[in-house]
Amino acid sequence: MKILSRYCLKEFIPPFLITLVCFTCIILFDELFRLVKLFVKKGVSPLYLIESLLYVMPATVILSIPMAALVAILLALGRLSTDSEIMAMRAHGVGFHQLMVPLLIVTVFLSVIDLALMEYVLPKATLASVSLKRDIQRHNPALILEEDTVMKELESEGKLWMYESTDPKTERLQNVRIWDEILPGQPRFTLAQSARLGFEDGNAKLTLYDGHTYEPLTDGSEGFRITKFQEQQLALDFKKDLQRGEYKTQHPQTMRVGELKTHIEKLEVAQRPDKISEYTTNRIRYAKVEYHKKFAIPFACLAFGIIGIPLGFIVQKNGRMIGFGIGLAIILLYYLLLQIGQSSGLSGKLHPALAMWFPNLVVGMLGIALITRMFSEGKLNAWRNKERSPAGCQ
Repeated sequence: MKILSRYCLKEFIPPFLITLVCFTCIILFDELFRLVKLFVKKGVSPLYLIESLLYVMPATVILSIPMAALVAILLALGRLSTDSEIMAMRAHGVGFHQLMVPLLIVTVFLSVIDLALMEYVLPKATLASVSLKRDIQRHNPALILEEDTVMKELESEGKLWMYESTDPKTERLQNVRIWDEILPGQPRFTLAQSARLGFEDGNAKLTLYDGHTYEPLTDGSEGFRITKFQEQQLALDFKKDLQRGEYKTQHPQTMRVGELKTHIEKLEVAQRPDKISEYTTNRIRYAKVEYHKKFAIPFACLAFGIIGIPLGFIVQKNGRMIGFGIGLAIILLYYLLLQIGQSSGLSGKLHPALAMWFPNLVVGMLGIALITRMFSEGKLNAWRNKERSPAGCQ
C-alpha cells in the first residue's frame, strides 16, 4: 500500500506543479498587462510593479491550486491508463479504492494549504497591496486620475468631475466636465475643452481652459445662463487619497475568519429590527458571502478530487488530452456556478452559505455518483467472473 501511494504521488506531483504554474500565470496575465500599461503610460518605477505583482500572487495561487489538483489527477490517471498500468494493477488484485484513497488524502492536504493561505496570507497581502497603491499615488498623484470616471475630490464642495482623455503631447486633460452644487439639487454644469493639473506638496490645482458654465436662471423661469471663460482655476482635495502610513480597512477581503465573524455580528447588532436599512443588509450579505468563500474555495480541491478520480478511470485509453479537456470543462462549470452563486448570495436570492457552497456540492455529488457507479460495476464484474469460473474449469 505504501509503495502504491508513493507511486500515485510520483505521478501526481509533476503535472500538479506544472499546471499550478500555468494557471497562476494565466490568471496573473490580466494584472500584469494592467501594470505594464501603468509603467509605460505613467512612468511608475518597475520596482513598484514587481512588488504589486507579488502582493497579487496569493490570491491567484489560492484559485489555481484546486484547478491544478483536478487537472493533475486526470493527467496522472490518464497516463496510467494509457500505458495499461491500471489494467495490470487490477489483474494483480489492486482495487479501485487503493488508488483512490492516496489521491483523496492529497486533495484534503491541498485544501488545508489553500485554507491557510486564505486565512493567514491573503488578508496581509491585500492590505499591503492597498498600502503600496497609496504609496505610488503619493509619489505620482496623477495616478489617482482615471479617464471617463466620475471623481469625487470636489465632493465636499458639492462638485463631481470627470475628463474624457489625456493629450499625449500637451498632457492636458480633454473635455473636462464638472457638476456643481449637486447636493442642494440645483446643478450647475461646467464644460471645458481642456485642463491642466498641477501638484505642489500634495495640493492639486485644476486649471480649466476655453469653457462654458451653464446654470439655471435665478428668476425661476426655464432656461440656463451661459457664461464663457478662457481660464478658470479649482483646488482639488487629494489628501485622503495621498495619506501615507499603515493602511487599515474594514473591508471583508482584508479580514481573517475570526475578524470577519466579529464584523458580521457587529453589523447584525447595528441593524435595528424596527428600521431595516438596505445599505446595512447589503453589507451583511457581502460579509457573509466573503466568510463562506474563505472555506468554499479551498475545499474545492476535495470536490475536484472526488470527481476527478473516477473521471480519470473512465477516460482510460482515450488519451491525456481528453482528460485535460474534461478538466477544463469542469473548472469552467465550477467557476460559472461560483459566479452565479456569489451574485445570488449578494442579491439575497440564496443564503450566503448555500450560494458559496453550491458549486462544491454539485461537483462533489457528481463525483460521488461516478464513484458509486464504478464500485457497482466492479462488484458486478467480480460476480460475473465468479459465475464463469466453474464453467471454465469444466
